[in-house]
Amino acid sequence: MPPLTLEQVLKERVTALVGEDLESVEVEIRRELDSPVALIQEMGGYIASAGGKRLRPMLLLLAARLAGCRGARCVRLACVVELLHTATLIHDDVVDQAPLRRGRPSVNAQWGDDASVLVGDHLYSKSFAMLVRDNDRAVMETLARATVSMTEAEVFQLERKRSGVTAEADYVRIITQKTASFISACCRIGALLGGLGAERVEALTRYGLDVGVAFQISDDSLDFVADQDRLGKAIGADLREGKRTLPLIAMLERADARDAERVRGLLKRRALHPEELEEIRRYVLEHDGVEYARARAHEYAQAAKVDLEAFPPSEERETLALIADFVVDRDR
Repeated sequence: MPPLTLEQVLKERVTALVGEDLESVEVEIRRELDSPVALIQEMGGYIASAGGKRLRPMLLLLAARLAGCRGARCVRLACVVELLHTATLIHDDVVDQAPLRRGRPSVNAQWGDDASVLVGDHLYSKSFAMLVRDNDRAVMETLARATVSMTEAEVFQLERKRSGVTAEADYVRIITQKTASFISACCRIGALLGGLGAERVEALTRYGLDVGVAFQISDDSLDFVADQDRLGKAIGADLREGKRTLPLIAMLERADARDAERVRGLLKRRALHPEELEEIRRYVLEHDGVEYARARAHEYAQAAKVDLEAFPPSEERETLALIADFVVDRDR
């Protein structure tokens, strides 16, 4: 019998520790998506059945367990962060005109931009209504800071896209604010639920930030090398949408003047043909853009594991360390 993969080991660990809580999160999500408005009900069912990694609620629940907290309140707040995350995905797909999400037609492809924006707004509203019922100022402030950071990053990314210039520092700023700040908030909420001291709250907050950056760099690298069916979204989507991610940025830094100028010329076009997308992808691979990006992702994952050293050894700590490894070594 072949040894278990990292993904299989992680799945077993997560199931043993927070599997029942994650099932309760799914029930809670479906309950919150219930609505007397038929279109919300229809779209809500589609969204809920899409599943996904549930990385954010998983991290919140594991961080809470590491902090010594479990129970119904942890489940409710895990539902809050997943609803918020789903709202951001819906709005992102509208902005990017993405045709696929998790291997299926995106919500905007299925129901149109107008309905998608409104239902995304509804999910935001539901999540904040749940936060008000929870009535914890520190938790509300944590999510408020993260959502402000995310929206600022979206606009800054749009600025960089329109300028046609995105340096590595710009890219790291965008993904730190847009992806990592929210993942960090999930881990911080888990720490707050357990009533940890300031030093350990900050350690879990830093862990979430480092894991979030590693996760996004890995995700952006997969856009150049993954199997589309396993990834669940169109390969080359970032290029089509005009986003300059780290593998591309690294390639432009490493390539000779002729190759770099050819790629910059292609990126200025309003729309890229499939063969042009493939040409850019080939340049990125030839000049080790993906290799460079993955090395940077591993640095952040290692930093995340160091953050966990503020805690004594435990199954929860070990599982969080495995997540740091998994986010950079996954293929989807």
